Amino acid sequence: MAKINPSEILKSGLWLSSGFGVTKSIRFIAQIFLVRLLTPEQFGIWGMVLVVTQLTALFKDTAISGVLVQRGLKNKTLVNTVYSLGINVSVVLFLLQVALGYGAARFFQEPLVFSLTLCASFSLLISAGAGCHGAVLQRKMQFREVAIASACSNAIRFGGAVTLAALGYGVWSFAIAKLGSSLVKTILRARFSGYVFHYHPIPDRESLKQVGGFISSLVGINLAVYVNTNGDNLLIGKMLGAHALGFYSLAYQLAMLPMFAFAEMNRINFSVLSQKNAADQQRYLGKMLALCAITSAPFYGIAFVVAPWLIPLVYGAPWQPVVKLFQIILIFAYARGFMSILGTALNALNHPEVNAAINWLLIPISLPAFYFSIQLGGLQGIALTTALTMGLGASLWFWLATSRVTRWHLWTLVQPVVLPTMATILVVAMAMGLPLTNGTVKYVVQPLVVGLGYITLVSIISRGQIPHMLLNLSKQTLKA
Repeated sequence: MAKINPSEILKSGLWLSSGFGVTKSIRFIAQIFLVRLLTPEQFGIWGMVLVVTQLTALFKDTAISGVLVQRGLKNKTLVNTVYSLGINVSVVLFLLQVALGYGAARFFQEPLVFSLTLCASFSLLISAGAGCHGAVLQRKMQFREVAIASACSNAIRFGGAVTLAALGYGVWSFAIAKLGSSLVKTILRARFSGYVFHYHPIPDRESLKQVGGFISSLVGINLAVYVNTNGDNLLIGKMLGAHALGFYSLAYQLAMLPMFAFAEMNRINFSVLSQKNAADQQRYLGKMLALCAITSAPFYGIAFVVAPWLIPLVYGAPWQPVVKLFQIILIFAYARGFMSILGTALNALNHPEVNAAINWLLIPISLPAFYFSIQLGGLQGIALTTALTMGLGASLWFWLATSRVTRWHLWTLVQPVVLPTMATILVVAMAMGLPLTNGTVKYVVQPLVVGLGYITLVSIISRGQIPHMLLNLSKQTLKA
């Protein structure tokens, strides 16, 4: 197994965190402008397009090229086989996405969905092969370049969307900006990796046999995750319409923000875990679960108490229905962070089939639950179902499965997240129960109670271990 210097991991994490911070700051600012330039219905229509584009994204070369991170780059024949396969798949996906766009337009009874999907489909041709260049950077731990390419492409995407929306392009702003973003990311990844691939229209059969099972498991995981995480959008769009989907989409995006940050960090986790021995893998995974809980739990707690006044203030009074949805989906988002880390670990430890099996077995549970929850409780009903089934229930399943296949004790995997989670629940309950009537005082006091109360509780109960761990991490990061 390769030895990876801890400072190298910290540098990679720092670059990805910085890139993520820049990207999300741009996205947040852009979103503030977009919700005032566009209507909830236009957001909902684009959400219908995303149902299609996110499906085809599961199969494109970015997903396929993950095998290069896990297996390495020494076998040139294997590398070129994966690259060639990615190019071929991108062309097929372009045609498939166009066809699916037509079907989606008929399903949602929104003709504009087809035209928008057709436009967005050209990003598949533009980005063909970019996934393998990204895999080269990831395997070599060149996350500075990964972060730069991602930040630049997202700046084009969100900045372009705002500019086009201000010029009156409406929902078309999203589709056109997506093309510009794909072009920038493709150019930068290819330039940074410097790797020369050789395309063969018919990929090497022997190499395909070697990686076929791993690739099919990765794609299977993505497909199952797509069904589980987009089934709610599909049913909301069909049963409640674009306006309701616009509210739900915004609530979901806001709630998932910290989880998206840890999804970025999972690029590092996948690279590191793929190159460590079993003992080091267990220690590293425990640290990542702990770090996720310690940092995201108080963020979600504060977000819960400030949502009732902050969301209407930032996005405007028409978006008030988002508040309750956001607070409920926070539960799912928090649990999803742990699931993403555990799923990444299963893939890196060469057990992607277990990851895929869990997600596929969730489908017959999630879809009927989504349908009946809409019938009984509308938007809040489906948000609650998402939190309980796809959040709490699914995360428990991932912990049990990871413990079983690795033969690591379950408590070893669960223990790092218990204290931060329980401390946050307690301080949020305290903040919400304060007898405050003055609105301004309430807005200031509640987040302070959550933040300071959390720091105090975890410091005392952990006997200073958690603050000491974070302090050491900060010092190591500065040195790196």
